[in-house]
Amino acid sequence: MRRHLVRLAFVGMLVLLISQVAVAGTLQSWADSVRAKHSGVEITIAMATHPSTEAFQKMADEFESLTGIQAKWDVMEEIYLHDKTLTEHAAGTGRYDVLMMDVCWIGEYAAKRVVDALDSYLLDAEATPAWFDYEDIVSAYRNGLGVYKDQVYGIPSAGESAFIAYRKDLFAKYGYSPETIKTYDDLLAAAQFFNEKESDLYGISMRGRRGHHIDYAWFQFLYPVGGYVFEPGTYEPAINSPASIKSLEYYCELMRYAPTGIENFSHEEATTSFMQGKSAMWFDATALAPWIENAEKSAVAGQVGYMPPLQGPEGAYAAVAGWNLALASKSKHKDAAWAFIMFMTSKAKSIEYVQKGGVVTRTSVLTAPEFIEQYQYYPEILVSLELADRLVQRDIDWRPRIPEWPKIGEIIGLQGSLALTGQASPKAACDQAAKEIRELMETKGYYRD
Repeated sequence: MRRHLVRLAFVGMLVLLISQVAVAGTLQSWADSVRAKHSGVEITIAMATHPSTEAFQKMADEFESLTGIQAKWDVMEEIYLHDKTLTEHAAGTGRYDVLMMDVCWIGEYAAKRVVDALDSYLLDAEATPAWFDYEDIVSAYRNGLGVYKDQVYGIPSAGESAFIAYRKDLFAKYGYSPETIKTYDDLLAAAQFFNEKESDLYGISMRGRRGHHIDYAWFQFLYPVGGYVFEPGTYEPAINSPASIKSLEYYCELMRYAPTGIENFSHEEATTSFMQGKSAMWFDATALAPWIENAEKSAVAGQVGYMPPLQGPEGAYAAVAGWNLALASKSKHKDAAWAFIMFMTSKAKSIEYVQKGGVVTRTSVLTAPEFIEQYQYYPEILVSLELADRLVQRDIDWRPRIPEWPKIGEIIGLQGSLALTGQASPKAACDQAAKEIRELMETKGYYRD
């Protein structure tokens, strides 16, 4: 079997190398055209501290050499990036040309005209050659991260869904088959089984910190149970529907078998607990799998299996989250900025991007045999993304892409935290969240005739 995989990997790599050679000539032609127009132009890229940022920076020398465009970087922590880019936009400085944009910000950035729509660039064969291949971007990312009101405002640069990891060694030791975990009731039963099975061992590790993090964890169950933030097709709050309340009740029950202090866990603490061998299972972002499989940092590396999100009473759905590269509306060098975005996120550079530590966004990479052999969780990521696309195709956002989402997320995150810590019942928390969301939406004019 392994020889077969090796042969597949070799053939796959050969095909990819041949295609890369074929692209090289056309890429050079594009670069020559860009150089003739923009050589000597300096663009500034505002980015968050992130593996994708590091990968793009490693690719910058080639971009500069090919095009003559100089890339200047302003890299900061994620918590500062949002406010900094809005401040520069409001001041009209034109300081930034390319922005790293979280999907949570796309509605706000589009409404405030912080970023430009990109459709005209994508339709321009000279600005966007065939080797960019927009359709190769995973559908859930293409339509779920970068599109707002049927216009493209960002090119996905670091996407993620969510999946479940489990300790194969522990499951084997206690004769607990992962094949029996098919529904969220099964997940709860497994967490109960492993909790305190050994000293300092918990059933499952997830996020629980107030705000964005608890929203992320709770929402893994919201849609499979049949809940919503808003009633589909409307802006009427549904976070306190019976199904939504049930999803929060389930999350709080599951967290009874999580590590002590779960109410303070972000993705870092949740993943660290699992990596240290303190949790039998983990449910979080697919982009964090490389941490788990890093033998230098993870005590469980090589002993972990993965499964996509499970079946709920209303079906199986998964998260879609991540980052885009976007074109700053106040940029003085928009064509040069687009050349940077297009080059860095293209199919032609996607292999190099992942090899340099970037976060995969393209179907061609996720399905390449040599990458599947290297990253054995890629098939589960693909399944998770198919489940995420189910919501996208229904025009339902996992987190609503509207300008008010940051505030709505804060409201839900506070009330979810109160339920997790026992300061409010799940029903009371959901009712209060719905009340505050409706008041917010009223002030923004959503219910006017």
